[in-house]
Amino acid sequence: MIDEHAAMQARWEEASRETIKKTTKPCPSCHVPVEKNGGCMHMKCPQAQCRFEWCWNCGLEWNRTCMGDHWFD
Repeated sequence: MIDEHAAMQARWEEASRETIKKTTKPCPSCHVPVEKNGGCMHMKCPQAQCRFEWCWNCGLEWNRTCMGDHWFD
């Protein structure tokens, strides 16, 4: 017998994983998913124990080249 609630929960969880994969990038330092919802390419990891600053475009630690080349790509 299929548990409809469990099946619905599984579909919901899979859809959530797919959305996270499509709308986030992993922090280059700790790999936590980070969502960009506007602004420039300068990112700061939201994890309190990480706080790594990086470039959304190239994934490197935030630097002057990123600042000059693709601040608002």
